[in-house]
Amino acid sequence: MKRIMLLIAVLLSFAVANQLTTVYSYQNAVYKAKKADKLVLVMMSYKGCPVCDYMKDIVFERPNVFDYLNKHYFVVIKDIEKGHYPQRFSAVDSPTFFFVDPKTGKERIEKKVGGFKPETFLSFLKEANRDIDTNTTAATDQNATNPPCKKAKPCQEEAKVTIH
Repeated sequence: MKRIMLLIAVLLSFAVANQLTTVYSYQNAVYKAKKADKLVLVMMSYKGCPVCDYMKDIVFERPNVFDYLNKHYFVVIKDIEKGHYPQRFSAVDSPTFFFVDPKTGKERIEKKVGGFKPETFLSFLKEANRDIDTNTTAATDQNATNPPCKKAKPCQEEAKVTIH
């Protein structure tokens, strides 16, 4: 019986260790980020947005992006259509990303819109965290691999998303 319990404990520790640090409430994320000296990444999306799914299921799961997010950020993913989020994060395009300093409440870099290659998105994360020289050639929204979905004209489930 002890062996079974130990095996379950080990398996659960692996499952928890491989999860992205997400927080439901923006206010809770800010509180936790201040204490942990991390930033807050707010992702505005909506159900059925294939570009959002690409970012969550492909880009966020890449080991280098995943590890960087868990080390330096608390992630808040909010649904544009549900309206339970601070108005300053209102977005028409999905996904829209905000990189917030919890100490000042201000964005560290300009919001980013659309789906990005993992390397490009990682460069945004590092730029906001001031891990890279901002005078170097930084990636921009024009580097989006996938254009954003529009709230007024939602993407279709069948929309093609480029996976890199």
